[in-house]
Order: sequence, then structure tokens, then C-alpha cells
Amino acid sequence: MQLLKKTIAEGITLNVIPADKFKTDRISVNFLTPLDPEKAALNALLVKVLSRGTKSWPDMKSLSRALDDIYGTNLSDYNYKRGETQIFGFSLGMLKSEYAVDDTDIISEALRILSEVLFSPALENGGLRTDYVEAEKKNLIDDIKARINNKSGWALERCVEEMCAGERHSVSVTGTIEQVEKIKPEDLTKHYKNIFRNCRIEIFYVGDADIDRIYGLMKNLMTPLSDGVKAPALSVDVKRKAENEPKEITEDILAKQGKLVLGFRSGSVLEDPDYHMFKIFCELYGGSPTCKLFENVRERLSLCYYCWASNEAFKGIMLVSSGIENTDKDKAQDEILRQLKLVAEGDFSEEELENAKLSLCNGYKEIYDQKGSLEAWYLGRLLAGREDSPLENVDKIMKVTREEVMQKAAGVSLDTVYFMHGTEKADAAEEGEEEDVSD
Repeated sequence: MQLLKKTIAEGITLNVIPADKFKTDRISVNFLTPLDPEKAALNALLVKVLSRGTKSWPDMKSLSRALDDIYGTNLSDYNYKRGETQIFGFSLGMLKSEYAVDDTDIISEALRILSEVLFSPALENGGLRTDYVEAEKKNLIDDIKARINNKSGWALERCVEEMCAGERHSVSVTGTIEQVEKIKPEDLTKHYKNIFRNCRIEIFYVGDADIDRIYGLMKNLMTPLSDGVKAPALSVDVKRKAENEPKEITEDILAKQGKLVLGFRSGSVLEDPDYHMFKIFCELYGGSPTCKLFENVRERLSLCYYCWASNEAFKGIMLVSSGIENTDKDKAQDEILRQLKLVAEGDFSEEELENAKLSLCNGYKEIYDQKGSLEAWYLGRLLAGREDSPLENVDKIMKVTREEVMQKAAGVSLDTVYFMHGTEKADAAEEGEEEDVSD
């Protein structure tokens, strides 16, 4: 499977992932822009407001009915970050036209709706509707509060904020509650009129329709931007090594359980030709069901409820997250660091290495089972200047040696220790809440 690319206009590219195993097609329009603390909340809010209605279908009920009439076509919005890039946009999931019982051209009809979502939103007095903006502000604030209440995830976010203070990667992709509250309908309307022309636009199609036809449809979709866009540079500030002694941050939360996150500079990013070697290290150390952290910190020593490692491929960061008893903080931290040192010294068996390889390779093979996963893979590759497929990486992974894993482990350096210290809950009502011990 090879990614095919065609330029629609300056700064706008069509990426085709040929796939004939699915009965549905997927199309997405991705807007890429550097993370900006002044604009992140506006971008997050905008996609939600545009999803509320269009000129022809001015509310969610009529818009949903129009999509249902096209054989249950699904329209989704999204907003996330990769490295120091914010990515937001819309995707369509639709039945292939060949399965329609009538002559409906499903792709064309679905794109007609998407075109209105993007370029002909529901308006009042020339601006985005006030009621839609205010309703989605409330929803976005509720989403932010829900993230804060998920202590495991929030501990990861807080560690990144502290670790990357002053770097774009520390910016929340939704903005803060205070930033969202300050947005006025006229602010969002002004932002909407400018944002699309100042983003890099990557359009993806996953399916097996005629490529020239898809190109023509996408070119027509982008007619309002036919003269091109001013695509911004999407460079990333990467620190390969921790520059100083590890930062130590402790914050209190109302919970019985503490959350410990160790933030490392990994020394590796996706654009590196040998990044697959780091992926094997990470899987062996803290990514698989038989990894060193799970087997030792959790199972053998019972120092935590969970313990796993994740990595940010574009920023060169590895995070080790664990849920612990407050009194076990130092012991858990010491053991997490000890296991890293042991991997760097080669203290792991051939079976452990083989299990890590198989676990990672199985995950890569499963990418082919989901259209969204295929798109996410190749979009990430584009950001890193690569086009290699998951299967090409399977071949590389199986050839990784013990010495290469040791080398990658030795390149990891501790940057930040973030501890969310659990305090006893305030009252009897709070005692009834469930502890989060499964992440």
C-alpha cells in the first residue's frame, strides 16, 4: 500500500490511501497550524460551531437528517495536536456508491454537505450564530472540566505543561476555561474568515474509487480556496537531552491515590531513520503486557496500580505514568528509573525482546483494519517527512538487535518528575466516588 499525493492548490494536498477491503470510504479535511496559545481555543470551538448547521441545513436536526438520507453518512469533527502542530477538521464516513440501491452518487452528495459545513455555515446578521457559539462554549468548557477530573490523564497533561514550559507543545489544544469563556461570537466569526487561508491543508481519501475522479471532487470542494493558502511552517523545537537537573513538581488533589508521572527527553523523534529502534525499546520498557514496568513495578513489587510508558513521536518525549499510594512515591520512582538503567545495560531476555517485537508488529498490522488508523499513520508520516508503510516498519522491527535497544535506552534522560499527591476526600459524598485505578 503506497500513499499517492496530488497537489490541489498551493498549500492544499490530496493524499490517497488505496484500500479495497472496506465497504465504506473515508474523506477528511485536515487543517494544520502551529500551536498558538492565542488561537488554540478558537480553533477548538470553531469546528464545533461549524458542525451545528449550514446555510441549507441550519440546525443539527436538519443536518443530521440530510446525512442520514445519504445512506447513513457520518460527519465528525476533531481537534488534537501532534508535536507542536494543532490539527483540526472534519471527516466523512460513507457507504461506497456501488452499494447504493438507487443511482445515488454518495461521495458527491456527502461532499456537498461538507462544502457547506466548511464554507457556508449557519449565520445571523452576517456572523456565526450567537446561540451556537454560546452552546458550544459551554460544551467545550465541560470537556475541559472532564479532562481535569480524569486525574490520570490530567497528571500527564500537567507534567507536559511543566516539562515543556515556554515551548509550543505545552499549549492545551482546547485552550483553558478562561480563554474559552472570553470568546465572543464576533471574535470567532473574525477568526473563521481568516483561519482556513492560513493553515496547511491535507485532504485524505481512504478507499478504491478512481483517483482522478476523487481529485476532481476534492478540487471542486476547495473552490473557495482555489488560489491556494498561506501554509505556515510546522517546525518542532526538539530537545534531545534534559538540559538541567530534573524538575520536581508536587500538587495536591482530593483523592486517596497519588499519580506519578516521569517526563523524559527520549533522544529520538519520528523523523529519525532509526526511530523504529526506539519504538522497540519503549515497548519492551513500558508499552506491552509483558513490559519491564508492568512485570516489576506493578506485579513483582506491587508499588502501583498501573505503570506504563508512552511517547510523543514528534517532540521526542517519553512519559511514564503510574497510580500509587502516596507513601510509595520514592520507591516507585526509584524502581522505574532502575528498570530503565537495567534495559540500558542489557538486562532483558531474548524472550522479552521477542515479545516486545511481536506486540509492536501486531499493532502495526492492525492499522490496516481501520481507515482512521491508516489515515493517522500517514498523516503522522507526512509531518515527519516520511512515507513508509506500517508493514515496512514490521520488517525493520524484527531486525532490531539487543545492542540497538540498549543504545536507545541509554539515550533517554529524566527531565521532570510530576507528583499529584492524593489527599483524603473532603466529605462522605466524595468517598462514594470510584478510584481510577485502571488507566
